[in-house]
Amino acid sequence: MRKFNFLLFAFAIVCGTMCMVSCSDDDDQGSTLNPVEEIVFNSKKSDTAILLCTFGSTFSESIKTYEATMADYKAQYPNADIYLSFTSRTCVNRVKAETGVDRYQPDLWLNAIGAAGYKRVAVQSLHVIPGEEYLSLMNTDVKKNFMIDAYPHVEVLKSPNLLASDEDVAAVGKVLYNAYKTVLSDKKNILLLVGHGNPDKNYSHANEQYTNLEKDLLERAANKNVFVGTVDYGDMLFFPEVEEGATPPADAQVVDTYIYKKLLNYCTAKGLNPSDITIHLSSIMSIAGDHAHNDLWGLEDQDSEINNATPWADYSWRLKLKKMGFQIDETESHHGSVNNCTIKGLGDYPEIRKIWLKHMTDIYNDESQWTTGEDYQ
Repeated sequence: MRKFNFLLFAFAIVCGTMCMVSCSDDDDQGSTLNPVEEIVFNSKKSDTAILLCTFGSTFSESIKTYEATMADYKAQYPNADIYLSFTSRTCVNRVKAETGVDRYQPDLWLNAIGAAGYKRVAVQSLHVIPGEEYLSLMNTDVKKNFMIDAYPHVEVLKSPNLLASDEDVAAVGKVLYNAYKTVLSDKKNILLLVGHGNPDKNYSHANEQYTNLEKDLLERAANKNVFVGTVDYGDMLFFPEVEEGATPPADAQVVDTYIYKKLLNYCTAKGLNPSDITIHLSSIMSIAGDHAHNDLWGLEDQDSEINNATPWADYSWRLKLKKMGFQIDETESHHGSVNNCTIKGLGDYPEIRKIWLKHMTDIYNDESQWTTGEDYQ
């Protein structure tokens, strides 16, 4: 009897082990499937693909911006197949639930493009600055993983981010100035532009593009009433970060790179109080997503909490500015549907989308700009 029980026990262990191995194999196999391959195979009409690469957003209002961008490239390149990818894996994981639209990261699109037999793929960055997301896209997803490791024979064109050069900064500055020149003509108005920024100081060159854009706009605005800050880059935040329980720095200790200090300096220079000034708050991110809706406008903030919205507290810029005494122009604050949202990102300006598009048109017909992984070997 003991021998029978032992054999039965051993048999159960073997069966369980086989089941676990089988399940593990199924999981591994499922994880290797590329959901983009079917989309690309069914869409392929050309030997050339264009892959547009944006950070991404889970807000449904961003759909109209992406559709407008896609339409620009389809009109310019009717003989190419055009796809859109999200470089933010966080956005990819959440976007379906929020918008009902499937989005995928660049590596899945590139592998599907390679598997479908495309001979050429042009990769367009829709990032604003040449920061971490942009460099990871071009150096890892495109160059290393796709061109060198996977498809070294496919020709690739790499088209840069929005603020890639001094000429780009001037072109974007001109568009923004023209959009707000009436506002800027009155010294009692301030245009406050907010980008994302990279927190890592290793990307200081990328973050400097925001400073360069501010310089360009200040040269255009006679009243010097336009400032640029970020939600993520330490030196250009609203106020220096303060650890919980720590004492915030005094005004005199806050350096001029922070928005809080820039605004105080402006009031002093113009002989105005914050209550005399109306601030026009706008995003200079590619689309109006989570940062624009929450960090800037504070859709979840209650105005009744204004007394708690000190410059170093975890509240929106809108509420902090009100706490300082400034008036806020509420024109660009409405959201709630794809068609009725008035919060704008850079991609909502047709003139700025043309700057992105020009990056590609400038090099698309230059054969020397198309390279393969074999060129790196």
